[in-house]
Amino acid sequence: MVLDLQRDRNLTSLMEMGQAGLYNLGNTCYMNTAIQCLKSINLLSAYFLSEQYMKDINEEKDENQFVDAFSYMLLLMWQDNKPVYPENFKEILGKFYPTFKNNRQHDAVEAYIKMIDLLHEGLCYQAAIHWVEHIPESQMTLYDKINISSVQSWRSRFENNYSIIQRLFTGQFWSRIKCEECGNLSSNFDPFSIINLPINPNTNTIFDCINYYILSDDLCDGNQITCDRCKKKCDGKKKSTVWRLPPVLTISFNRYDDRQNKIEKFIDFPINMVNFADLAERKNEKKMVYDLVAVANHDGCSRFGHYYSYGKNPDGKWKKYDDTRVTDLENESQVVTASAYFLVYVRRGLTIDVIFSK
Repeated sequence: MVLDLQRDRNLTSLMEMGQAGLYNLGNTCYMNTAIQCLKSINLLSAYFLSEQYMKDINEEKDENQFVDAFSYMLLLMWQDNKPVYPENFKEILGKFYPTFKNNRQHDAVEAYIKMIDLLHEGLCYQAAIHWVEHIPESQMTLYDKINISSVQSWRSRFENNYSIIQRLFTGQFWSRIKCEECGNLSSNFDPFSIINLPINPNTNTIFDCINYYILSDDLCDGNQITCDRCKKKCDGKKKSTVWRLPPVLTISFNRYDDRQNKIEKFIDFPINMVNFADLAERKNEKKMVYDLVAVANHDGCSRFGHYYSYGKNPDGKWKKYDDTRVTDLENESQVVTASAYFLVYVRRGLTIDVIFSK
């Protein structure tokens, strides 16, 4: 299946659409912001609007109700530019995550992740995950061995629970722990759908945050490791990076300190042709470039505040989505502010026929 927003007759009309706001049902700006960020991923919208998702829906899982609710929300938001009431969507979201049933303010990052999880569960299936090319052990490099371990971990985690959503949003962390006494190195691979970057006095750009994030941690004193080789507690070092970058890369800024005070610091981040080579370890990922498609913003403090988003439409224009209020941005540089809470990047050159083929 090949869908192109620029060429497909059924989707060309979307170029001027998809600018609908969402009514606030009582402190639901967090939910509205998460929805708008997902809607701004054109590949995802096209997948649902073309009804391709109906071939993948898992009828054995209750989460398929959320898939249908999400699809209907997108349809309403794309069919015209009038504000939409998300009551039914909120009700179904609250059915699976009761935290969201009430009308209190919640976290937009949490809502975004939970929506991705529900879509994954409602669309998951068994899949034969491709194995890496066979290489004789005598010819294996260290890189080959690491790559094989990553695929083994990936397959054990997703072979019976695979989905297009997982394929789009999930990456893979690679953490290593080294014993300082004997040099023994152990590693582990874990999936992720969002990367939470720290902010400190020395972080002024997203790349500063990344460089701080991937620094090695000293494991000593009360945080020593148990070394398999030494058979005792030892000082160690831990380093975490990304082995596999997802096609849709979501990055959040940790804007709250240990006392839950908000960090208002401005962090600069690029918009187009972004390379995350410093974050990635896998060779292919170091060459990938990404474009920003959505920004979730938060104004206020931890207890009281307001969420809204910036989203890039298929015509390349940026919009501000503040509940029912939808306004144009004069230029794309306006999306870079101190209010940025999480960012959604999409890999450049990503095509629907590659992602949405089993």
